[in-house]
Amino acid sequence: MLAAALLAAGNAFAQDSVAGADYAAVAGIDSRLAVWIAAQLHLMFAAFVLAVPMFALFIEYLGWRAERTDRVEARRYDWLAHEMASLLPVAYSLTAITGALLGFLLFAAYPKVMRHLTGVFGPTFVVYPLFFIAETLCLYFWYYGWRRWQGDAKWFHIVLGLLLNIFGTIVMFIADAWATYMMTPAGVNESGALVRLYDAVWNPGWMPLNVHRLVANVTFGALLCSAYAAYRLLLSDNARERALYDWMGYTGNLIALFTMLFLPFAGYYFGFELFAFSATYGVTLMGGVLSWLFIIQAIVIAVLFVGAAYYSWLGLLRIPGSEAQQRWSPVFNVLLIAGFAVWATPHTMAASIEESTGGFHPVLGALGVMAPKMIAVTLVLVVLYSSYLLYRRAGRVPVVAWASTGTRVEWGLVGLMALTIASLGVYGYFAPAHIRIKTSIWQIYVLIGGIAVTFALDQALLRGARTIAAVRWGTMPRRGQYVLVLLAAVIVWLMGLMGYARSGARLNWHVFGILEDTSAEAGLPSLGEAALVITLITAVFFALLGVAFAIAGLAHGTDERTLAEISPEAGLRGDTR
Repeated sequence: MLAAALLAAGNAFAQDSVAGADYAAVAGIDSRLAVWIAAQLHLMFAAFVLAVPMFALFIEYLGWRAERTDRVEARRYDWLAHEMASLLPVAYSLTAITGALLGFLLFAAYPKVMRHLTGVFGPTFVVYPLFFIAETLCLYFWYYGWRRWQGDAKWFHIVLGLLLNIFGTIVMFIADAWATYMMTPAGVNESGALVRLYDAVWNPGWMPLNVHRLVANVTFGALLCSAYAAYRLLLSDNARERALYDWMGYTGNLIALFTMLFLPFAGYYFGFELFAFSATYGVTLMGGVLSWLFIIQAIVIAVLFVGAAYYSWLGLLRIPGSEAQQRWSPVFNVLLIAGFAVWATPHTMAASIEESTGGFHPVLGALGVMAPKMIAVTLVLVVLYSSYLLYRRAGRVPVVAWASTGTRVEWGLVGLMALTIASLGVYGYFAPAHIRIKTSIWQIYVLIGGIAVTFALDQALLRGARTIAAVRWGTMPRRGQYVLVLLAAVIVWLMGLMGYARSGARLNWHVFGILEDTSAEAGLPSLGEAALVITLITAVFFALLGVAFAIAGLAHGTDERTLAEISPEAGLRGDTR
């Protein structure tokens, strides 16, 4: 049971030292490599089984709420939620298997580290498996009782799903305490002896990592569900089934797109807390051995964001008469690429002998600091949000009396939001450091507030809107499905990269400042080596995920009568955009 309690802890050990005198090789395999692979695989499956129930439950709730007004729409939502949940049983088993493997490797290869963590977090090792068991029971009752608890008993099924999400989140929070303690230890004295368990759990990095992982996991799970929908669509020759899986892929991408709007800021929140705890983290991550990793990160995230936007633009081809909205796609594409070019620009590029001595690049140096990067990434998010607003408007005509004025106000607010963000960034560029940090936070508030206000206004504008061209689900070009698969691969690889960055920031410390790695080969793998290992992990993860997809496809199908009743191939009765 104790091994099960440590299922999720291994991501914090991903970059521990190479096997040495204190770290025995396991079955002749390098201990660091073995733990790294097992930890990352477990973390990916754990993220998937945590996130999918969250949005599946929300979709199920939407269907339950629509039961009284539109039974067809209610059944369609219920089908979508169940289809997403069908991926969980196999994925959950793989989560447990990789977690058990990880627990064995940790105790075999790193006994001193595990002995220290047991001394600090011993009580949580008792509580953790209890919540893990509760989560497991809720998951299986929720999924296998789907058909039984319908109609008047639907509320009970939704309560089960709610409990599943609560227990799963608690499990993640407990494991995050172990991981962040290794980066920002608290609650112990200088020798590492426990002083107060509460402080060890609620260490400076704990809540920021909780927030960051919640947002990232939802994005991760949604994109993998979209990839599953693309896989099923590409294999199907049934028009009704293709329409349903096209809608499923669109919904998953939409969930990912909205959570991606907040993902960079959740990462900044975690980063701020790390830098506040120790300036060493700031130097290591932004100006030291890991600084070029963030150039790679910027490029990978650019692929992720541009790919999600490209899928949305392809979605306009489903809607006849959307040429007015399609004309904006090239403009948005240029803006996205320009924004990511700024985000990926380093402060110094040693292209000459003079620059290699430490001087800043005369042109690019101004773009290498945080203020212009904050402007760029925030405006990129404004462009993504604007793409979604255009997609919602395609093929629909508002019928409210104030439609013309409301539309002008809406887009005026979007423009004002972008102008305010840019102005705050420019002001922060010339302001002192403490003011610059505040302006970065204000930009986030402006973005979130602007999205909330304009989306509420857009909802009011499109209430009862007249549909002049229904969405023709299942007619998107095949390249749109390939984009969904690409996005899933990119988010998996990116998760591996950032896991390397987070654990690697500790350098030669198991527990930062308390428990040092003193082996002869202590240190970080090179960025090239890390890229190869991350790529290997990604390939193994997709091979295992492919097995889960295949089993889900065999075990779960939709009969022709149900397809005829709920398929959106002729357009949804109520537009779900």
